[in-house]
Amino acid sequence: MKHAWRQAAGVWRLYSEALHGLEHHLTAPLWTALLAELRGCQGKIVVTGVGTSGIAARKIAHMLACVERPAIYLNPTDAAHGDLGFLRADDLLIMISRGGNSDELTRLLPGLAAKKVPLIGVTENPDSAIAGAARLVISTGVQREADPLNMLATTSIMLLLAIFDAACVCLMSESGYSEETLLAVHPGGDVGLTLRQKKSGG
Repeated sequence: MKHAWRQAAGVWRLYSEALHGLEHHLTAPLWTALLAELRGCQGKIVVTGVGTSGIAARKIAHMLACVERPAIYLNPTDAAHGDLGFLRADDLLIMISRGGNSDELTRLLPGLAAKKVPLIGVTENPDSAIAGAARLVISTGVQREADPLNMLATTSIMLLLAIFDAACVCLMSESGYSEETLLAVHPGGDVGLTLRQKKSGG
């Protein structure tokens, strides 16, 4: 029991140290460029990935939508079976792949190039196919995954979500995002209930 507790505490400590390292890994110019891409998109922000990266992609798309950026998750399998057709040159695609060479994603690259869809690659491999096709590459700088095999996307996904959560916070701050704005897009759940009660003075 004590060993399991120490192991869990070690995971949390690893996460804490990795999060602290983001401010040294991500430079101010890179951060400015990422925000400019998200802010300047005139069409849809489309986020895709497979496996754990795909789950993270759904969350990132959801958060962007919550801060009034027209974002949606794209299933890469469906994309290869026709869903690429809804992408336009004024859209922005965020492609998440730790290794940067996942077959399900790289097979989409020729179609994206043909449609002139700009790409942000989120990968730890600067020499990968996705990095090579992207006009902006973001990495988490992960040093070690939390699992004993150092193989599963654990620390890296936590860092990935932290990067895009921070981007959403920045977008909210600069746009004058208010409680009224949030209520308009999030009327459900405890968030909506709390905001309605505050608005009514209850």
